[in-house]
Amino acid sequence: MDSQFLMEIMEINEKLAEAQGETAMKEMESIVRAKQKELTDNVSRAFERDDFEKAKELLTKMRYFSNVEEKIKLKKIPL
Repeated sequence: MDSQFLMEIMEINEKLAEAQGETAMKEMESIVRAKQKELTDNVSRAFERDDFEKAKELLTKMRYFSNVEEKIKLKKIPL
């Protein structure tokens, strides 16, 4: 993973940890969904070009965002 991507994930996780209220959570969901859509589109293009290394890299990034999505879902569940 490149350091810029890892910094982005760390920032998103920090924002999620600080997020309070429904509006903040919806904003986080929106950010993550947009990133997932962008990555999905890029994975499709990588497969179309038979660039399997790029597809593998992008799928790994998607896994990070999937983990963030799970954290958002868990945070929304009242204890």
